[in-house]
Amino acid sequence: MKMQSVKSHFAPYSILQKRKTTINHAFASAIAPVDEYDEAICGAALRFLGQDPNGDLECVYCGSQAETWDHLVGLVEKAELRGCGHQLGNLVPCCRNCNSKKGAKGWDVFLKGVAPNEQTFAAKQRLIASHVDRYSAPVNLKEVAERMPDEWTRYCEIKREIFQLMAEADAIAARLRGIVASKRV
Repeated sequence: MKMQSVKSHFAPYSILQKRKTTINHAFASAIAPVDEYDEAICGAALRFLGQDPNGDLECVYCGSQAETWDHLVGLVEKAELRGCGHQLGNLVPCCRNCNSKKGAKGWDVFLKGVAPNEQTFAAKQRLIASHVDRYSAPVNLKEVAERMPDEWTRYCEIKREIFQLMAEADAIAARLRGIVASKRV
């Protein structure tokens, strides 16, 4: 580590800028479809992926020991819910390294970069795509908004109000920071 790395700590903290993504993710996660845990169905899904549900699971991307679960399609894009939420077909065993490296990339784009050859990529791509088709249903926010327009409108308004309050808190914090700074010796 170099001394200059401390510079990042010498900037005023912005509640809105630092937590906007967290709030968008929370609002998306709150309405995301969630499957109920069913041991038999989970076991069948893992067997479908070629894994032993009673043994140590392997990363679907690289084959090393799985340590976490990856959402094949991330929950949020452009501040809105996307994909299949927390459905079994959107979750696969994954190692931390692959999960971290994949980030917000599409699973198939990431897989192409880690598969050792085109044949392995094609086989895994077919398998994972079939897993998604079999065990999940994509979210359709337009349908949600059409079926419950008042609730959807209010839900979106609440999120906007939270962001407005966060921006107001940032403005107040800047003024308070000025008072705190003037009292320093």
